[in-house]
Order: sequence, then C-alpha cells, then structure tokens
Amino acid sequence: MKLPLSWLKEFVQVDATAQQIADRLSVAGLVVENIEKVAPAFSGVVVAKVLEASRHPNADRLSLCRVDAGAAGQFTVVCGAPNAKTGMTAALAKVGAQLGKEPPLNAATIRGIESQGMLCSERELGLSADHSGIISLPDDAPVGADFASYMAMDDAILDVEITPNRGDCLSILGLAREAAALFGAKRKIPRVRPPKSRGEALSYTVQIDAPDGCPRYAALAMRGVKLGPSPLKIRRRLELCGMRGLNNVVDVTNYVMLEVGQPLHAFDFAKISGAKIVVRRAGNDREFTTLDNLGRELESQDLLIADAEKPLAIAGVMGGLNSEVSDATADILIESAYFDPISIARTSRRLGLQSEASYRFARGIDRAGQAAAAAYAASLIARYAGGKGAGPVNDVDAAPAARPEIALDLPAMAALLGVSLPAPIVKQRLKSIGCVVKSAARGTLAVVAPPWRPDISQPADLAEEVARLGGLEDIPEALPPRRGSIAAENPERTLVAGTRDVMLGAGLTEALTLAFVSPADNLRFRGITENVAPVTVENPLSAELSELRLSLMPGLTAALRFNLNREAAAFHAFEIAKTFARNGDESVERQTLAVVSYGAFAGQRVGAPAIEAGFFSIKGILEAYFGAMDIGERVEFRAIDGTRMPFLHPSRSAVIVIDGEIAGYAGELHPAEAMRLELDGPCAVFELDLAKIISYGFSPRKRIAAPPRFPAVRRDLALVVDRNLPVETVARTVREAAPALLESVEVFDVYEGQAVAPGKKSVALACRYRGKDRTLTDEEVNRVHAALVEQARTRLKAELRQ
Repeated sequence: MKLPLSWLKEFVQVDATAQQIADRLSVAGLVVENIEKVAPAFSGVVVAKVLEASRHPNADRLSLCRVDAGAAGQFTVVCGAPNAKTGMTAALAKVGAQLGKEPPLNAATIRGIESQGMLCSERELGLSADHSGIISLPDDAPVGADFASYMAMDDAILDVEITPNRGDCLSILGLAREAAALFGAKRKIPRVRPPKSRGEALSYTVQIDAPDGCPRYAALAMRGVKLGPSPLKIRRRLELCGMRGLNNVVDVTNYVMLEVGQPLHAFDFAKISGAKIVVRRAGNDREFTTLDNLGRELESQDLLIADAEKPLAIAGVMGGLNSEVSDATADILIESAYFDPISIARTSRRLGLQSEASYRFARGIDRAGQAAAAAYAASLIARYAGGKGAGPVNDVDAAPAARPEIALDLPAMAALLGVSLPAPIVKQRLKSIGCVVKSAARGTLAVVAPPWRPDISQPADLAEEVARLGGLEDIPEALPPRRGSIAAENPERTLVAGTRDVMLGAGLTEALTLAFVSPADNLRFRGITENVAPVTVENPLSAELSELRLSLMPGLTAALRFNLNREAAAFHAFEIAKTFARNGDESVERQTLAVVSYGAFAGQRVGAPAIEAGFFSIKGILEAYFGAMDIGERVEFRAIDGTRMPFLHPSRSAVIVIDGEIAGYAGELHPAEAMRLELDGPCAVFELDLAKIISYGFSPRKRIAAPPRFPAVRRDLALVVDRNLPVETVARTVREAAPALLESVEVFDVYEGQAVAPGKKSVALACRYRGKDRTLTDEEVNRVHAALVEQARTRLKAELRQ
C-alpha cells in the first residue's frame, strides 16, 4: 500500500519525520519496505487567477491575459492555450521561475506585448505529457500560494506491506487510524453527505439473492454526469498510489477506494435492463466479458451483479464491458457493497484476475462503510463531473452483521503477554483503534471490535493489539511463571516414533507426499477400508488434486516414478501419514504406514547377485516390524481376493490379519500396474492401518534377552498337506501345538512334484528344542517331538513325508 504523507496529514497530524513514522508502523506490524522522496522539477510557480482573457491584438491564436498572483501582484501574460478564459484558476510561472533543466524564465515580448510570465501546461511542469491546454485548478485554490505546496509536490511515499489479516489498512484512512493510535494523535473523521436530489428520482430496485456472498449492497443514482478529465490533484494522488487516471467518474471511485478502503463501481444507468440490480450466483451463465474486453469462463458459484436480463459485473472483481460508463453516459448508478472475502478470493484466483477491488474485498473491508462511501463518491462526482443526486442511497442489508462482545480477562492477558498492564492503559489502547470498551466483572473488560477490524474476534487478538500499540520491545525478557509438568504418554505418538525407527532400521527412506490426489488415483488405489467414498476438495488447485487420498500409494508410486526419471537405480521408501475417507456423513481420518520397494534391496557383492525387492523382502520387513511390536504371534498373512485390490499381483500378495481383522495388505504390484508405471522389474508394496494397532494398545518394546546357556537340538518335520493350505497355517498350527521345550518353528522348504500325490505339497519345518536349565537328551527331544508330530498330523489331516 502506497502512503503519501501529504494525504495522511489530511486525517491525522503527527509531529514526526517520514522515517520516524515508518519505524513506528514497522514495529507495530505494518512493515514499511521503502520510503520514496518526491520533489517538484520546478520552482517559482504560483496559483493565479485569470482576471481577464482577451484576444491578442496582433495574433489570432494568442490570448492576452491579466492574472492575479496574490501578494506578488498582477501580471500581463501572453498565452497560446485554447482553454484560457476569464475567471479560471491556473498555474503561473513568474519571471525567474525554474522549469526543469531550462534556464530561468525571463520576460519576453510576444507580438509587441511583453509577457510577464507563463501560464503552464502539465507538460511544462513535468507532471504529464499533456500539452493540450493550461492547467485548470479548482475555483477554491488559494490565489498566490506556491503551486508545489498546494499540490503537495514535495512529498514522501511510504510503501507499507499489509499482512493478509489487515485489510483495514489498505486505505489512507486505515493507516491514519494506525498512526493516530501509535502516536496518540487525534484523527479527523470526514463527514460527507450525498448531493441533494434535483428533479425526478431515477427509479430502480436492488435484490440480493445470495446473501451469503453479498450481505450488504448500497447503491446511489446520479443524473447529468459529464465525463472528462479529473482534476490534477485527483490524478496526482492516484499516480502516487500506483494507479492511472481514466476519467472523472472512474477516478473518483478509485480515489474513494484508496482513501476510505471501500471499492466502488459505476454503472451506466441506461444499460441496466429493467432498472433492477440483482446480486446472484452465476448459475447457468458460463461466459462474461469484463472491462478489459476479455471473455471470462464462469462457474455456477461465482457471484455476479446482474440486471433483469444479463450479468453486469463479476462481483468484487471487475465490471463488465456491457455496462461501463462512456462519453455518452449521462446517468450512473454507484455500487458500494460488502462481498464475502473467501468467495471473492476464490473467483479472483481461479480467473487469474486480481484487481485493486478484489485485493481489498478478499482481505475484508469495513462491514458498515458502504452507504458513507457511496455518498462520498457522489459528492465528488457532483463537484468534478457535474452530476446531480437522483434519489437517496438505497442501502440493502440482507444479513446484518453481529458485533459480538469479547470478554478480556486482564490476568489471563498478563500471563499471555508476560507483562501486567493497568486497566486504564488497556482501555485507552483499545479505544484508540475504535473498540468500544466497558468494565465488566472484576479484572475483566467487555470489548466490541470496530466493524473495520474483522481480524479481532477473541481475547488473544485483543491482547495482541494492546501489546502492539504499546510496543513489543517494551515487554521484558522473562520466562513465563509456569510450573513444568510431565505430559502423559501419547500412544499414537509413541507408536509412530517406534514405527519410524523400525522402518529406518530396515534401510528405508522416509517420504512426505501431498494429501491431494486425482479421482483416478483414488479409484486405482482404494486403500484398506472398503465401502467408503473419497473426500472431495471444494476449491482444488487443479483437477488432478481434487480429492483427499484414500491410500498413501498414489503419492509413493509418483515419488518412485519421479526418482526413476532421474536415473535412480532403486527406490525404497516409507511414509507415515493420514488417509481420508467419507463413510456416509462421517469423515474418517486414519494414521497409515505404507512402503514401496523397487530394485536392488541389498547391494551386489563379488560372487553374489544383489537381492531384488519382491514379495518376500517386503514380508520380511513386516515380520521385523511386528516382531519389534511384540505382536508377531497375532499376525497372519492370508491369500488375497484379486477383485478386492486389483493393483496387486494375484499370486504374490496377501492381506495382513491381526486377531482376525484385516489391517492391511502386502505384495507385488500387478504386471499391468507395473507397466503403467514403466517399471522393469517387480515392485513390492505394503500398507498398514496403524489405527488398528493403536486401538489394540500395541507399542514398541525393546527387550534384551541373555544368550542361551545350553545348546539347542534340531528336529526336521516334513508334512504332506493339501496344496491349497497356506504354509503360514501349517507353521502356525505346529507352533500352537508346541510343548514348553519347543523354541522355534521355521519353514525351510515347500515341495510339489512326483514324490508327493497330486493336489498335495510337502512343507518342511525345522523345529528347535532347548531347555532353560539343562542340556536336553535325545530321548527327551524324541519323545516331545513325536507328540508334536502326532498333534500336527491330526490337526492338519497331514501325512508324514518319508
């Protein structure tokens, strides 16, 4: 926000230099990035009144003017400008004046008459390229005053960085409020009235069909407007703030916006069909041409200003070409509205169209300033464009805003800030920014924030204002007087930390991916939970990021492809993050662990090939993880239904079952999915619902066991079972039938062939026996092993392979 100090001083008188004002604003959170000094390129120019303008006796195209320069006296000036006339107020360069780099101005004899100065155009003073006529000043300009001082040409411009929550400071008035509060100065409150209505009023109606997007809309009609250039002072101030002048009507709306922060728009009244203004959603309107003559594609929820037949403007963003004011305009309708910040920000960002108006609407404007701003603009248009009032302000407040009372607990504020302030000082600081403050219960103030401060909504906001206005540097450096306490253990945090340690220990790299995915990715990777719908994003950055992920796989497989495209030979990564789903009206978030492993899992060494990622490597990581969690005995790997997770290989995948409930899946990607990702080999993945593990109360356990004192005895067992019986079931059944001396059961071979009957397979297991207090004899082991074999045969309906 550009802040000319000459403009600021019209609202508040601060006895400080530009640098001091900049420093104080910066400390208060309104950082001044730059101070630009501007100075006139001339001297010796005064405001003068043309007392008489007559034709030069010796030249048809010259005028002979007698001008009054106040205390300097009266002068005769020869002028060639076509607009020189009796009674006008102009800029007079006296003899000796310095205009730019030209030599000092001398008296000159022109066609036999001495010219004692020069009536100046804008180009001659370096104000613009306009040389069509001399400068015409308002009739109330002080005759004899220094022109540079009258125009505030010697000025300082502060470039203030406005944070997104301080939309109230995107105006001269808003920054004047801040300066007055910071320096303890009085602020001038401008009082304006709309021009009196003359003649028959212009009849029109205002209808708000979308009060959620536009709760308040004020309009004011004017007759007899004549478009033309704005006064130099108006154009000068617009230029200092980074805007260019267009015509007196548009310039006034921009001027009022910069001064009081309320964006305005002027419609050509004759172009409003049915004399009706309707604020509505776009609905079926899909295209609209804005003032820059570009077609804009609309969405159904975009907010429009329309008449009885057609759209007139994209609300809060830009007006339409079909209703702009032109040289033929005689009657206008001034719009001054309050629009929902989120709605305007969304539309402006999607269209890539940020205007000065949308910039302010998106940050929040004064909720109660619409009628006053319209009246102010009308008074300026009446003054500079000859307009006349055509009716009162039509102020429609469809959804009046509540101004809640905030209870400010002074002891709580002191604890928050680290410094205790007396109640009178707190009251004074809050009142200085426009708050209504009353004493409530003991140690409590009842505060109502001003309507131009939507960012103040809770006690912490008030505490921030109190500290900011006093100066944050005044708060002493001290630790808060609070006693430390040990937080209760968080099971989820403990589990996540332990899970991360195990995954890193397994040689995996942690990845962080976006939670937004495309609908196609959610359809491809449905995740662990069935019969759920994805959570859609109301305002997605793109169609490819329009849903929240049901699974972590889309992000990890995209990271895999990203790394392979950069010539990575392998990729082994894990992610611990939340997945999102909608089950009916309920939204569900689940903490999830996922792994993607591709390429050489262990490096190649001389004489031995590298270990490639596959189903058994990923299953090994899972078994190590469940072992670290001390729940290995409660976990099963069961065959998966190919229709449930079609992205997995039908014969190299499994579901992970904990205590009879499905908690995840593991396996290799389906060849079709691997082809889609342009992979040259198998890619192993797993995904695990950590929420289920947390609900069981599992947590990482670090156990250290002493080395065994006595040797183990191994006995092998080969069972012939049905071919479709999972090997995991065989091993689990043997473990469940285990006597106390059995230490471990491991599968070391699975055989199908001529040596076994058709439809059968042989599963070979290594059973280790060990005594804790003695060395076992062969007789003991043989007796226990024989009992184990018999139980296994009975339970599995198996035969011993000879």
